[in-house]
Amino acid sequence: MNPLIVRLGRLGYAAKGLVYIVLGFLATEAAFGRGGKATDSKGALRAIGQAPFGKVALIVVMIGLFGYAVWRLVSAATDAERRGDEPSSLALRAGDAIRGLAYGSLGVYTLRYLMHHPTPNGNKAPSYVDRVMGVPGGRLIVILIGLTFIGYAIYQMYKAASGKFLKRLDLTSASARVRAMVERSGKFGISARAAVFGMIGVLICRAGWSYNPAEAGGIAQSLDAIAREPKGHLIFGIVAIGLIAFGLFQLATARYRVMRV
Repeated sequence: MNPLIVRLGRLGYAAKGLVYIVLGFLATEAAFGRGGKATDSKGALRAIGQAPFGKVALIVVMIGLFGYAVWRLVSAATDAERRGDEPSSLALRAGDAIRGLAYGSLGVYTLRYLMHHPTPNGNKAPSYVDRVMGVPGGRLIVILIGLTFIGYAIYQMYKAASGKFLKRLDLTSASARVRAMVERSGKFGISARAAVFGMIGVLICRAGWSYNPAEAGGIAQSLDAIAREPKGHLIFGIVAIGLIAFGLFQLATARYRVMRV
C-alpha cells in the first residue's frame, strides 16, 4: 500500500482519538454536574472548533478523518489486513469499508462546518428508522439493524476481555509501562464504547417493536438512556470516562498499529 495512505491512516486514528476524548470529556462533565452534555461525534467536532485555535485543529482533524476513510476503503478493497476471501473475512472487509464511509461522511461534515455550511444538528436516527419502516417488512428490518448493533457490541466486549484488540499492534518498541497503559485503556475504552453501541441497538429495537421511530437514537441518545437506567448516573460516569480511554487507545493505535505498505 502507498506509504502516504498509511501516514494518512495513522493521522486518522489520531483524529478519531481526539474526537472520542472530547466526546468523553463533555459526557464526563455532564455526569459529574460540571456542565458539558452527552453529545455525538459531530458535537465533539463542534466543541473542537469553538476552542482556541479550533479551526486549525479542525483542519488537521478533517484531514485525518478523510485519511482514515481512505485507509479503511483501500484496506478493504486490497485486503491489506490479510483477512482472506472466506465469507466471514469478506464480512469483516465490508465492515472496514462501512467504517471508512462513516468517517468519510464525518470528514464532509467537518468541511461543511469549516465553510460555515453545517448540516442541521439533532437526532437523525428517527427519520432514518421512519423511512425503513415505510418499506415492506420495514419493522423487521429495523429490529434486525438493532440486533446487529447489539451483536457488534457483544463482539467488542469479547475483544476487550480476550485481549484480541492488541492483535494488530506492535508494542515491541514500547516500554512495559506503556504496554500496560495501552492494554488497560484498550480494555476499558472498547468496553465503554461497546456499551454505547449496545444501547443504540436497544433503542433501535424498541423503535421497531413499538412502531415508534422517535425511540431510536445515536450516541448522545444512547448516553442519555444509560443515565436513565437504575444507578444510571454512576454507569454514565464510568462509560464517559471509558470513552476518554478509548480515545487515548486510538492515539496509541496511531503510533503502534501494524499497517502494511
